[in-house]
Amino acid sequence: MLELIDVWKGPKRVTSQDECTLAGVTLTIPSGRRIGLLGSEASDNSMVLRMLSGIEEPDKGVLRRVGTPCWPLDYSGFTDNSATLRQNASFLGRIYGVDADEMTRIAGMLSGVRPVRGRPMRQYSGVDRRALELGLTLSLQFDWYFVDEKLPKALDGTEDAIHAAITDRVSRASLVWASSNAKFLSEFCDAGLLLDQGKLTFYDRFEEAAAAYTNLNPSQVKARNEDDGQSGGNKRRRRAARRARQNGLEEPV
Repeated sequence: MLELIDVWKGPKRVTSQDECTLAGVTLTIPSGRRIGLLGSEASDNSMVLRMLSGIEEPDKGVLRRVGTPCWPLDYSGFTDNSATLRQNASFLGRIYGVDADEMTRIAGMLSGVRPVRGRPMRQYSGVDRRALELGLTLSLQFDWYFVDEKLPKALDGTEDAIHAAITDRVSRASLVWASSNAKFLSEFCDAGLLLDQGKLTFYDRFEEAAAAYTNLNPSQVKARNEDDGQSGGNKRRRRAARRARQNGLEEPV
């Protein structure tokens, strides 16, 4: 479980409720659930997620974690870019009690990137480095996983392996997934957290959290969901146009 006791958190160190992301929150978040974190401001959602995962600490109060938390799946600050993949695996392996050679093997297999002996992480391209970091993350089993808006993007040809690895890891752990889109989270989550005006409230059923979130500002939530839907439609149209150009066809209207 995650236990918050009089927790305060804001963009700057805070001592009052004005402009706080969390203002004196006392709450217990149970383990073994798929929890959707709903809030209208993506930056506030990200801040809470980073704090729950341990990347950041509360400004005031106590946060107790039962079980080992993972950093958010798209976070890259856990590696040393001046060290090699094997050296990073060795460091993490000592912390979490996992064989470094096995971690290195899994990271290379899942990432689709062939590790080069002696090459520091910073000498890989940004895309390859992020893929290796995701592979390292998935070589470990954590008790808590955190997702900020979307799952990390896998390299072409590794999508199925990454999806299978994430599904396997999360099936044996707890999950907190942050988004401002309740409709999207409803496909994955069975419980909810609602972030609003410094308060964080747990709901045992995600449908209750989604209803409370929608009631806070119905027009804003509706517009955000419509924007996300239009964005997804635009992306699909762009992909279709690209495939048409590649195949020498006319672009769809």
